[in-house]
Amino acid sequence: MGKGRKKTPTVLKEMQGTVRADRVLENEMIVDLVSELPEAPELLSTIGIAEWYKITSQLFNLKMLHTVDLRIIESYCNEIALYIECETDLRENGRVDIFKNSNGDIIRSQAKPQVKMKNDALANALRIASLFGISPVSRANISAPTVSNNTQINNYFD
Repeated sequence: MGKGRKKTPTVLKEMQGTVRADRVLENEMIVDLVSELPEAPELLSTIGIAEWYKITSQLFNLKMLHTVDLRIIESYCNEIALYIECETDLRENGRVDIFKNSNGDIIRSQAKPQVKMKNDALANALRIASLFGISPVSRANISAPTVSNNTQINNYFD
């Protein structure tokens, strides 16, 4: 038998207007919101840093950026950067390695290792993205808190 539906945090139930007293956990874990937009980790490449600021600023403005989530977001940014770097390399250098014998005849050809690395990085990034509502399908399942444009502008200048 399956495990059933994934548990929905009470905060999300409140935002969606579906909270019921009989379905609320008594001692649900509550984590701290990030008080200011965090700097990008040094581990990230230039592409990863750009992705970091794009994702964290969106989640911060929606008041959905929590301290405990930062490493997972870092992982997402790293996977997206790896995907883009591999794809760029493949476009520049080709997607297939061709092996020839001493006469110059083709013995075999195979996909370059970057193809698998790119595919794995994209799969990992999509899996992580679904946790934060970054993909269109997962975003449709999340009801974000109401934030006015005025709030977003005020957060921008903080």
